[in-house]
Amino acid sequence: MSIPLYIINMQGCEERWYTTQTRLNSIGMEAERFSATVGKQLSETELQTWYCPSKNKKYYHRDLTKGEIGCYVSHMRIWQKMVDENIAVCVILEDDLFIQPHLKNVIEATLELQHWDLIKLSDNRDFPFIDTATLQDGLTLGNYKKVPNGGQGYILSLEGAKKLLTRKPFYRPVDVDMQFHSEVGLHIIGIKPYPVSEDRSFESEIANVNSGRHSNHSTFLRNLKHRIRLYIQRRDKTAVLAKITADKSH
Repeated sequence: MSIPLYIINMQGCEERWYTTQTRLNSIGMEAERFSATVGKQLSETELQTWYCPSKNKKYYHRDLTKGEIGCYVSHMRIWQKMVDENIAVCVILEDDLFIQPHLKNVIEATLELQHWDLIKLSDNRDFPFIDTATLQDGLTLGNYKKVPNGGQGYILSLEGAKKLLTRKPFYRPVDVDMQFHSEVGLHIIGIKPYPVSEDRSFESEIANVNSGRHSNHSTFLRNLKHRIRLYIQRRDKTAVLAKITADKSH
């Protein structure tokens, strides 16, 4: 089974695409460039199609920047592509990553698994797994109490894409919506050691191109409501490993 790999890359940031492509080529992998959406270039009509300010104020602790909106739209367009083209599984990477050679092993290991929607490929904070299962090539499968931040790299199933698309119009950042997995019945797992990590040398360029960093400006009440929702969410495991590994051949 051939699994497509997409690199999200903004126009004007081709150096980032070439760098990531070179890193993949060095471990014998190919990828397709997926042109990112730049949030500050969206029209008001387009913003209303993708993003819901009223739900943002009700369910999230701060307003989203246009950069965060553009980032979410970029990911959502790939999910829609999966549905439109009936793509069973794909790998989605942002273009600011260090890539380890065992990424190929991680992708191959997923072919023996079932009943999963999304597999996290990175975590800057290295959150622990709740339950674990041993895979081939020294890899460890696990589920979470808290889904790692960031949308830098993940493997997505077609069923997972369909679930995530029900979030349109969205009102939280894409990685935060992944943390609220139970809202859409999303089954999330991770595979360690993680094969991708953030390349922070690109951080300032991302901020400049896609409308800057958020200010974290909020109110006490919005923050409190968000923290309570996160606390309630973390009572649920992100997946049941017994179901995911049930038909492993070894």
